[in-house]
Amino acid sequence: MRTLSPGVTQRLLLRDDREARTELLLRLLYSKSSADLVADALKDPSGKVCETTLSVLATVDFHALSVERAARLRNLNRHLQRTCPPLWECLDKETITPLVDAYADSDAFWQSAGRTLFENFCLFAHKAVAERSRLLADVFHLFGLVSRFSAPELIAPPEDVCACTTGIPGEGMDLTKAAFSPWDDGGLVPPDVPGALQAESFPSAWRLVDDRGRLPRSLEPDALGEPGEYQIVVAAFPGRKVSAAALPL
Repeated sequence: MRTLSPGVTQRLLLRDDREARTELLLRLLYSKSSADLVADALKDPSGKVCETTLSVLATVDFHALSVERAARLRNLNRHLQRTCPPLWECLDKETITPLVDAYADSDAFWQSAGRTLFENFCLFAHKAVAERSRLLADVFHLFGLVSRFSAPELIAPPEDVCACTTGIPGEGMDLTKAAFSPWDDGGLVPPDVPGALQAESFPSAWRLVDDRGRLPRSLEPDALGEPGEYQIVVAAFPGRKVSAAALPL
């Protein structure tokens, strides 16, 4: 799994401004690879760290930092679990905890590709596991789309809403216009879902969603449904309502 790009940390070490030092210290609280790189740079700081930043870092207790980082990773894990308890029921701790830790130690943690933190995590995990398990990748794809369509932004705001609320300068979010999605649809076009604000789909060799639209609570064969070729469809409706279905291909 890809860790945080060292170039970012190296540039922050060389910059002589408050914003860079603040960002650097924040990254140290979540990223072990950044902390290791900084610790190595402090052993021979010549040309690697600006003088003011060096003075600040000299006050850092790296053992206490590692304790704080572990606590923050546990909090991140709990936050993600509270956001979507069914995923933690579906996957065991040995599978998901290393992915949360790797997510916090990656560039993806600092880049907003999805609408929610949980969707960002699912995007990262989907890519991280795709080569070793297509099933796990599809599970993260499904839960990521559900989180995407559960975001508060899916409630269309009034026309005069402040731009700082929507994140779109000068206009409210119009969900009748399909926004760019970071998810790969596998070349499938989602069906027309009456009343839906948006819909996305992807192909899967597992049904994943039962006849009542319930998400998987286990990776056991009985919980995944009959194997085959399916189009998994997730749709968003007004009022933050989300539905999912598996259509045979």
